Amino acid sequence: MHESNEHLTLTEAAKLAPGRPSSNCIWRWCRRGVLARGGERIRLEHVRAGGKILTTAAWLVTFTKRLAEADTAYFDRREREAPTPPPRLSRAQLGRHARKLDAIERSRRMAKEAGR
Repeated sequence: MHESNEHLTLTEAAKLAPGRPSSNCIWRWCRRGVLARGGERIRLEHVRAGGKILTTAAWLVTFTKRLAEADTAYFDRREREAPTPPPRLSRAQLGRHARKLDAIERSRRMAKEAGR
C-alpha cells in the first residue's frame, strides 16, 4: 500500500481510485476537474515533475470528499428550496371544483352566444 503523501503516477492513482477509472480519466480530473451538481468545478490536486503528472492517495481522498460534499450541499439546497406540492383534494372537494369549472364554462358559452 502507498503512503498517503507518497507521489503516485496517474496509472498507480487509477488503481487506488474508487471505481477503478482509467489513467486518462485521472488526467482529466487533474486538468479539467469534475463539474459538481451545483456548477462548482472540483479538480484533483497534482504536481508536474519533469514530464510526469503525479498525485497522492491523500489528494485522491480529498478530491472525492470535496466532490461528494459539493453534491450533498447542492441536493440539500434544492430540497430546502423545493416548492411544497399543492394540497390534495378530497372527492367531495374535487366534485365541487368540477361543478364550479362546468358552471364557468357554461357562463362563457352563454356570453359568447349572446354576443353574436
